[in-house]
Amino acid sequence: MQLFISQHLYRFVILSVCCMILSGCSLQRNSRTLMPTPIGLALGVPHPGGDFTDSCACSTSEIPVFIISGRNLEEDHGGLDPFGNERGQHPRLATAYVTIGEGLNPEKIHDETLTHRKRKKAQVKLVRTELSPQPLDHDPWIVKDDIVRHGDNPWVQAIHQQLDQSEERNVCIFVHGYNTEFVENTLLAAEIFHYLGRQGVMISFEWPSESRLLGYIADKGNATYSTRHFRAMLSNIAKECDVDTITVVGHSAGAPIVVNAMREIRLLEHDLPPEQLQEKYKIGRVVLAAPDMDLSEFVNGIHDRFYEVATGVAVYASPNDKALRVSQALYGNKRLGRAVGDLESWEKYIINRASQIEMIDASKAENLYGSFVGHSYFHRDPWVSTDIGAFMLGRTPAERGLERGATNVFWRFPNEYPDRIKQLVNQWSFE
Repeated sequence: MQLFISQHLYRFVILSVCCMILSGCSLQRNSRTLMPTPIGLALGVPHPGGDFTDSCACSTSEIPVFIISGRNLEEDHGGLDPFGNERGQHPRLATAYVTIGEGLNPEKIHDETLTHRKRKKAQVKLVRTELSPQPLDHDPWIVKDDIVRHGDNPWVQAIHQQLDQSEERNVCIFVHGYNTEFVENTLLAAEIFHYLGRQGVMISFEWPSESRLLGYIADKGNATYSTRHFRAMLSNIAKECDVDTITVVGHSAGAPIVVNAMREIRLLEHDLPPEQLQEKYKIGRVVLAAPDMDLSEFVNGIHDRFYEVATGVAVYASPNDKALRVSQALYGNKRLGRAVGDLESWEKYIINRASQIEMIDASKAENLYGSFVGHSYFHRDPWVSTDIGAFMLGRTPAERGLERGATNVFWRFPNEYPDRIKQLVNQWSFE
């Protein structure tokens, strides 16, 4: 009996510590300071957002973030966050509007965007959120066919309009992690879109996080539940919104949603070769940042060729990620996001066979700029955010200044990384 109590007490302590470390910002604030500038932008290296000479990239205009949410609706939300923390009956559509640098002129916003400094004045602020007046049907999107069903939906029409006004018909989809609020997810999505030059469309996929310390297990279940919703969205955005390319950024517990949705599409479309699959679904670059995912589950996805749905997949991992260290202790298996130096020979063999997958060790960069937890480096670390931008541009790891690690699986940042990317950028070719 005493042993039984001790085991449950141990599990409770592990769960509590896990929740505290893995937690995001649980305070519901509608603004925060602009994320650190990618070091490449500060050095003048080309970036998906371009050179930011276009005034619209650093304007005071509102940024629309298109929302697909699996959360329930709250009756009294005050216009900012209409969503609760539980599962909704079916996905809801909305558009959130975010400002960057309110009260600053375009020149100052430009300076705040391109200058590498620790303390910035530009605030990222959620102004309002508007629910779409025409929600989706209960089972809104059918996989595999080519029929456009939602061309008259105002949300779809708004995406069409923004793409028509953009230089690029690209849609970037952000998938958040554990214990996060709608507001903070929207702010981060807007920041990513800002550093992409505000070209194309940004969509935030709001799966129902409970946003509480002890909600980790429930959140992981909600993430699994949300995989079908995400798969349905990926299966239909290209045809419904007439896009050229789709970029996906999945963080932490959101990463397995991305991988498993792509895996399911690959299995459903087992008869299509990769080239036709990518042409149909328009999925280009996929970023998995600090993925809170069972390593063996990821290997299963490789066996089922999930990566063939996209033109490239980049996995960013760090053995210094304390959040995933606790997650690994809780689950008792290796996590993809801290697999650096922890791969068996057969795992290395399987990963290396998938040439479209790039494994990047972010630990050196994270040591220079990281936080205590070391789980949010994909947007807090200027080296990592620079590499993500170059990956989105289609540059190979070697072209991005990375070097092979000792195991020949992970690419890593050299000590002279800033100098190396400045030298290599002259060798890049642009269409």
